Amino acid sequence: MLKKMVMALCLLAWAGMVAAASAPQRGPHEVVAGTTQELMKVIEEARTYVATDPQRFNAEVRRIMDEVVDFQSFARGVMGKYGSREYYQSLRTEEERAQFRDHVIRFTQNFKDGLINTYAKGLLGFNGNKIEVLPLPADADLSGSVGVRQHIYGERAAPYEVVYTLRRDRDGSWKLRNVIIEGLNLGLIYQNQFLTAVSTHKGDLDKVISNWTVAPKEVMEQAAK
Repeated sequence: MLKKMVMALCLLAWAGMVAAASAPQRGPHEVVAGTTQELMKVIEEARTYVATDPQRFNAEVRRIMDEVVDFQSFARGVMGKYGSREYYQSLRTEEERAQFRDHVIRFTQNFKDGLINTYAKGLLGFNGNKIEVLPLPADADLSGSVGVRQHIYGERAAPYEVVYTLRRDRDGSWKLRNVIIEGLNLGLIYQNQFLTAVSTHKGDLDKVISNWTVAPKEVMEQAAK
């Protein structure tokens, strides 16, 4: 049961991440609260056509995510040091730097495709869950990162908790940087998956990127054990 709930929360948390980035003029609490509700409406509408036209919903999810998610920053975070600015600056030749840029571009695309395809399918599994976004503390510091807590009510008495970490972008909009689901740090889970792949392929990043086929479902299953 824990595995299934963690995977479901993972899917809903990503939904909130997609929605949160689409409202740049609102505060972090309003972004998460208002746009999560909006996305749930989109999912309900998809139920009327997805059986005969599944690609339509997949395309809609891709369109939304393309507009609001900084996939490259997310992917570089997952890559850890191999996607960091410090690592790039430590490279001595232009050939090495060109290879770094190629790795980032290729991994970003693979990572993005995997997330979109998986979550587009998984989002339709939600059915009438009560979702509550808790108010920010009165003394919340909005000058840096802000954690917005969300409670999702399911079959157990206590709600499941998701914590979204948001930070202002250069243009002043609030963008989600990480998600913690029932204590499981989603960013770190994917980063550990990447580092394990680096070890498995003996540091060959080309192989790591080419073989990045583990779906988030399997990743969350391992984390929930």
